[in-house]
Amino acid sequence: MELQKVKHELKLEEWHKLIYECRNSGQTIRTWCKEHHISPQTYYRWQRAVWDAGTQNLLERSKRQPVMKQDETAEFAECRIPAPVQSAPTTAVILRLDTVTLEIQNGVSPETVETVLRAVKALC
Repeated sequence: MELQKVKHELKLEEWHKLIYECRNSGQTIRTWCKEHHISPQTYYRWQRAVWDAGTQNLLERSKRQPVMKQDETAEFAECRIPAPVQSAPTTAVILRLDTVTLEIQNGVSPETVETVLRAVKALC
């Protein structure tokens, strides 16, 4: 491996650690860069280089290590997921007072019914 490439690999490794540190610091990138005396442009350039190197590494590994061996066959199993039961709410009580109609649906909590009835009583 030539010296230039080794230096670049070492820089990538160093920047990988710095980017990880920045991302886990809880600070914005701009704030973190300012505290570490790094220009945001330099940070983003190296972030891109680290990303590209990682992507390239994954591609190379996937070429060397196939997901399945040639003599293997894939097996699939059907997974049945029950559909959520959606029933239309039904009206349990309809209360009509002059110009106001109040409908209380089945399944409403007793506390809600009590609160609504107290409000209606206060209005009458």
